[in-house]
Amino acid sequence: MTSPFTPAASRPQRSPDEVEDIILRKILLITLTPPSSPNPAVAYLELTAAELLSESRPLLAVHDNAERILIGRLSIPDPPANSPPPFAFLAAAFRRAADEARKITTIRDAGLQARLKASIAHTRGLVLSYARIVAGNPHTFPSPPNAPHPAAELLIFLLAEAADPLDPTPAPGAPPPPGFLDELLGDEAIEPAMGELYERLRQTVEKVSALGDFQRPLRVLRRLVGFPSCAKALVHHPKWIPKNQIMLIGEGRAMELSSLLGAFFHVSAIPDREFASQPDVGQQCFSEASSRRPGDLVSSFAAIKSVTNCLQDGLRDVLLALLKNPDTRGKVLEFLAELINKNVGRSGMHVDPLKCASSGTFVNLSAVMLRLCEPFLDQMESKKGKIDVKYLFCNHRIDFEDLTAINASSEQVSSWTQSWSHAHAQENFSFICECFFMTARVLNMGLMKAVADFKHLSEDLARCEDDLEANIAFREHSSPHLERDIKRLERMVAALSQEKYCYEAQILTDGAFLQRALSFYRLMILWSVDLVGGFKMPLPSQCPMEFSCIPEHFLDDAMDLLVLTSRVDSKALEGFPLDDFLSFNIMFMASSSYIKNPYLKAKMVQVLNCWMPQRSSLTSTASLFEGHQLCLDYLVPNLLKLYVDIEFTGSHTQFFDKFNIRHNIAELLEYLWDVPSHRNAWRQIAKQEEKGVYLNFLNFLINDSIYLLDESLNKILELKEIEAEMVNTVAWNSRPAQEREERLRVFHQSENIVRFDMKLANEDVGMLAFTSEQIPAPLLLPEMVERVASMLNYFLLQLAGPQRKSLTVKDPKKYEFKPKQLLKQIVTIYVHIARGDKEAIFPAAISKDGRSYSEQLFATAANILWKIGADPQIIQEFTQLAGKAKAAASEAMDAEAILGDIPDEFLDPIQYTLMEDPVVLPSSRVTIDRPVIVRHLLSDSTDPFNRSYLTQDMLLPDTDLKLRIQEFIRCQQFRARPAADSVMEEPDGGSDMVE
Repeated sequence: MTSPFTPAASRPQRSPDEVEDIILRKILLITLTPPSSPNPAVAYLELTAAELLSESRPLLAVHDNAERILIGRLSIPDPPANSPPPFAFLAAAFRRAADEARKITTIRDAGLQARLKASIAHTRGLVLSYARIVAGNPHTFPSPPNAPHPAAELLIFLLAEAADPLDPTPAPGAPPPPGFLDELLGDEAIEPAMGELYERLRQTVEKVSALGDFQRPLRVLRRLVGFPSCAKALVHHPKWIPKNQIMLIGEGRAMELSSLLGAFFHVSAIPDREFASQPDVGQQCFSEASSRRPGDLVSSFAAIKSVTNCLQDGLRDVLLALLKNPDTRGKVLEFLAELINKNVGRSGMHVDPLKCASSGTFVNLSAVMLRLCEPFLDQMESKKGKIDVKYLFCNHRIDFEDLTAINASSEQVSSWTQSWSHAHAQENFSFICECFFMTARVLNMGLMKAVADFKHLSEDLARCEDDLEANIAFREHSSPHLERDIKRLERMVAALSQEKYCYEAQILTDGAFLQRALSFYRLMILWSVDLVGGFKMPLPSQCPMEFSCIPEHFLDDAMDLLVLTSRVDSKALEGFPLDDFLSFNIMFMASSSYIKNPYLKAKMVQVLNCWMPQRSSLTSTASLFEGHQLCLDYLVPNLLKLYVDIEFTGSHTQFFDKFNIRHNIAELLEYLWDVPSHRNAWRQIAKQEEKGVYLNFLNFLINDSIYLLDESLNKILELKEIEAEMVNTVAWNSRPAQEREERLRVFHQSENIVRFDMKLANEDVGMLAFTSEQIPAPLLLPEMVERVASMLNYFLLQLAGPQRKSLTVKDPKKYEFKPKQLLKQIVTIYVHIARGDKEAIFPAAISKDGRSYSEQLFATAANILWKIGADPQIIQEFTQLAGKAKAAASEAMDAEAILGDIPDEFLDPIQYTLMEDPVVLPSSRVTIDRPVIVRHLLSDSTDPFNRSYLTQDMLLPDTDLKLRIQEFIRCQQFRARPAADSVMEEPDGGSDMVE
């Protein structure tokens, strides 16, 4: 075809109509006259030509005929298989129009150039308009056999355009003509076409893992939501919030599997066992991780962190674009609320994977929500006022009612909200408020749930590794059954190990993720403290209902995250303002009227325990503890109070839990004792609360010490018994393999118990050793002194008595068993108490213990102390105390002989000893010695005879009985005196003195 722009000398002059006809025929690849030679690319529009002739129009493709010509071109019936489908043809026509528009810029005739420019623009507009029609309704025009869906062709364009030059993965097809997508998608008429396109885009990332090709589809999604019409089409798509149920699949999982954004959020490194994604991240990055170089693991962690951050940044951009658009904002909040509401099962202990979305989805959602919070987290002091607690009870999106409140019962919450909720029923809450509370729920179901899963996974892995080690130990006596078990355990260890690394890669190695979460929970702390009047002590006597009604997990999650980051990535805490968390924990850790869950209060201690300078790699924690006024004034008193309160947690595991909790408290107290300002606070509380909290604390410290040491020593005997069984190899190998495995499992369990109990026992005895030096007075109170003496005697008997050699084990350090250190500490406690014993009551208390005390025991202990190199001064004072105890025992025997038979009414009903200060219990009306009942009440606030509630101030002095006892003692002593005098009298007439 001759170019219309050939120089005038070489061609006949063409009219403007003819020039326009040539250009439009080239753009639309048509002819209106029978072609002289066949060209399969150019279509002869015979019917269109006939229509033009019937209307007496010239057979020219000009502006006025352009639309009917384009329709004619698209309507050719039965197009051959090798011809382009309508959408592809239109895209190519758009490209040809752009080419022709460039060419006409060389025309000198301004009028002609303007006419041609307008005609090309008109034609291009028609091409775009019909491209939108074809994309929305593929059956509008005939297509070649097996032609792709227009949405598929459009998606190929979008994906090709979104290709990264650095990405080695080839693009799925040729890129679109420049400007085609912008003009195509920028018009509202494109909306009908978007339904199929979004569904196909979702399918491109379905079951794709973090190592798969999700980045191009994500870039496409980000591009699409930038067009208002496309954004609107997205949030009005039937699969924005799917309504259709899937057989056997719960609504929460269906949201993930079917919603348009669900597939993008599902892209993760965290494995989904039910709906696995490819490539397998664990297999690809962490197979045989134990034998690989550390650098390989670091590299894998970095790669996964990079791609997951890319995913989360992209999803943040998508949601942000939709939130900024007033036409789509509400739909985004509705989607997030539905995702939360339909996955409430993720808050439970056990998650049904067919009913709830995966951890990967909710970890990604957590990261995205935190990114959406960033603007107000950066200005939290000024923005926290926009967070309205009434949202919890008046919003129409998320139901918070079934969540456990921090301190109020469901009835109290209901009663309080009913008093004002009608006035706020139609209240519109700010985006900051909605985003804050949604993020709190998402983090609970996402990040924090994944952290809990990671802990359980680590425990399962440790158990499997122990079992594998135990089985391998018997490999020399191999059996097919044993080999199968070893292979099974090896597979389990490999799988669990890979899964554990995947969690670490996406969560624990991402310091920025953890820091964003910490910033969020700092805002949570600041906001919740404002509800009680700010950071000041003491707390108001009445807990405000605004605070009482907030969900418990808001604060529980904050503590869990602080413990996690302190242990696994303390770098995330470097430079982070921890003062607010410290103040919060000190304020609430010992206040049951504000926080009723003892485990939450225990976590507050755990956080502080992680921050002790000797444990933390942070440089700032020492100044936290030593220069923070609220800490100096209240930390020690509140720790002592919590030590007492934690005796009863209300859980079926409370017996074991209290030791874990007290272990953390004890470690913290031990550190604080060495800080002079805290030690002074300790002395002060001991003086002020000598007969209150401090006495309770000492009582439980002694109770725990006795139990833990006793339990440890018994378990050591069990260990020795199993060790003896294993030494006898002939008898041991003759046992069935299952029996050997069971005994080995018992052995490992006992080892763990001994290690834990002995560690705690060492701590408790150590605390008694250093506190008794400077605060001995409470240990010498009537209700305590005999109990303390009995405990020390019992420990002395175990460590220096005739059975001590039975406690020797192969590797005592392995079990934290330090008998020499323990003995030195026990003897030191004896000496410290004796030094503070101004009234000389301690030796009598020692000798009164009929179970463990003996004169020989103290002599043996002194000999051992010399051998193990104890402090000579301590040994000397201990020996002196032994002498005083011996004298007191002799005096007690004389006194017992003088008293003779004591009337039953004068005997304590529990100890069967002569009462000194009888009191009547108001409920059971039983008379009992005051020190005995007070000692009981230190551990249990009930009447021991009928279990009714009882406190010390309810005891009724039995003055009459006390006088009669005193009279009885005087009479017995008087009767005994004449006999004693007669023994001492000299014979008559004798006056010589014995020299």
